[in-house]
Order: sequence, then C-alpha cells, then structure tokens
Amino acid sequence: MATGKKKARGDAILKTLGDGLQEELYQYLRHHTQEATLTWLREKQGIVSSPRALSEFWAWYPRSCVLRAAERTSNQLEATLKKLPQLKISAEQAKQVAQVNFEIQAAEDRNPELFAALRKGELERERLRLEREKFEHSKKADWEKGLDALQEEIKDNPAALQHFEAMKAAIRKARS
Repeated sequence: MATGKKKARGDAILKTLGDGLQEELYQYLRHHTQEATLTWLREKQGIVSSPRALSEFWAWYPRSCVLRAAERTSNQLEATLKKLPQLKISAEQAKQVAQVNFEIQAAEDRNPELFAALRKGELERERLRLEREKFEHSKKADWEKGLDALQEEIKDNPAALQHFEAMKAAIRKARS
C-alpha cells in the first residue's frame, strides 16, 4: 500500500517516535495542555519539541492510525485472496484489489489531498505499465508481431491454433 514510513523533517521528530510512544503522547496531549505535554516530553522522554510540532502531531496522528489500519487490512485482504485458489486470481490482481480497498478506506478518512495523491500515484503506475508494454512490443521483431496478430485472429479455432503453434515453433527453431 502507499503508506510506507518516510523520513520526517527535523522539526517532525514526534512523527518518527515508535508507535507505542506516539499513542502515549497522543493520549497525554488529550488530557493536558501543550505546555504540560512539552514538559512531560522533555523530562520523562528526553525529547525537546515545540508547540507547533505538537499541533502538527495532534492533527497528523489520528489520520496516520487510520491509514496504518487501512494498510494492515489491505495487506491481509491481499494475502487472503492469494490463498484462495478457487477464485483463480493472480498475485497482481490480488494486489490491485487490496490497493482499491486501501484507497476506499483512505477516502473514508475524508482526506481529499491524500485521496488525490493516491489516485495520482495509481495513474502514474498505470502509465509506466503501459510504457513498459509499449517498449516490450517495440523490441519484438516484425515477424513476431505478425505471428502475434495472426494468433489473435485464430484464437477461437483450435485446429488452426494447433497448426499455428507448430509453425511458430518451426520458425523460432529456424531463426535460432
């Protein structure tokens, strides 16, 4: 999914704390003033921070929890789909379903900027996939492109396909 931890800016040290300490900080901040929380951070945790960093953390942390939960759920969905052979779903298809699940959960967070960024990333991945296919196709020799086109034309004719495969094998053998 798209939530891998990024390196935080120097003024965002609170976002790099371990999950347990982040939860403890969030709960402490819920019940205390910023000044008391800054003192607690400095004296009990050895962390020097600022009111601005606390405010940013306060806004960021709940959304971060939602996204991590969405990522866990999507990863579990992907793993489960891969274990169900009766669905006849490829690993790539399972990954796509999990990604859609993640995006739906992120959208439920009512974060349009995040949803737009996820969609932009998905479109960029699709563009790169198409570019890769185009490149792979351009590397094929003209005779291979012709064979591919012929195979597409006769795909519904089993007898023709059988003769085609024999011809294709003979051509490849002759070219090697």
